[in-house]
Amino acid sequence: MSWNVAGLRALMRKEPNTLSKLASEHKLDVICLQETKLQESHVEDPTLKIKEILRDDGYESHFSCSTAKKGYAGTCVFVKLREDKDCGPNREDESKKNYNKVQGKLDGFFFTKTNAAKPNDKSLSEKKSTAQSELGDIDIKNLIPLGVSMKMGKDDHDSEGRIITIDYPQFSITNLYVPNSGQKLERLTYRTDSWDKDLLNYLTQKESNDNKPVIWLGDLNVAHTWKDCWNDGAKHLAKQAGTTAEERQSFQEMLDNDNNSCSFVDAFRFLYPDAKGHYTYWSQRANNREPNKGLRLDYFICSSSLMKDEKDKKVVVRDSYMIHDQNGSDHCPIVLEIEIRK
Repeated sequence: MSWNVAGLRALMRKEPNTLSKLASEHKLDVICLQETKLQESHVEDPTLKIKEILRDDGYESHFSCSTAKKGYAGTCVFVKLREDKDCGPNREDESKKNYNKVQGKLDGFFFTKTNAAKPNDKSLSEKKSTAQSELGDIDIKNLIPLGVSMKMGKDDHDSEGRIITIDYPQFSITNLYVPNSGQKLERLTYRTDSWDKDLLNYLTQKESNDNKPVIWLGDLNVAHTWKDCWNDGAKHLAKQAGTTAEERQSFQEMLDNDNNSCSFVDAFRFLYPDAKGHYTYWSQRANNREPNKGLRLDYFICSSSLMKDEKDKKVVVRDSYMIHDQNGSDHCPIVLEIEIRK
């Protein structure tokens, strides 16, 4: 799951159980948050209990904080803890239940998955047992991260806490909070000519060097096409951050990626090419959420190989959807479902 929370401390103060409910209801293995607005001092402050978020739910946390400006940007990732069966009693591969979901159809989830499930009253032990049984017979090692990185490797970008990469044995996940171009587009050139190009180089090199697919996700701060903007065609959009021709073209170039051996796919748009009216951001100032006057700014971008459902594939993307009715931010969470095969 990915979600721009517009301030993690504010979310936990107003809705302290939100992340726990989402983790349980959607059976999340990885939770990526953007715009946490945390400083390292907040993370380390025992009175704020930032490090304890989702600990009782079985997750470990990783925080990347801005050192350039206080109360600004920031990302974090919560990873479901798994134990190798050879190293402890948590034998999560005991069940032989198979998971053979096919890639989703649009009318199959917008009226079910986007409505939050009712909280259940299962005990923690029952929840653990259920989670274990749903893993099927895949190797638990494939759900244990190999490493975590919080830098792109460019000093110009690495001071704002905008990136966290989690490496898994079969793929990697990069959580991103892409810089906003600003109300007066003062950062537009930086965003399109520097950040986007360096990010693409980072991701393509990673896929090539590691020889495994990558998934980059988060608030990418662009409404890519007219289908991703409720009022596309309005004159003011040409000068509005996230909808300028420069940002859209730069994003398209990252997807096209003609000069490299790997290519990327917008998972939601690949699965639902004709979907309209499915946004992830609504202006709170204009009260745009209820009339659904929004933008799709949040994405899962996957190596194209992950979208190919072939017999010999060990990892394949199955679904991507929004949790439209989740409040707590001016963005809503988005979810990517991946099947890992034995």
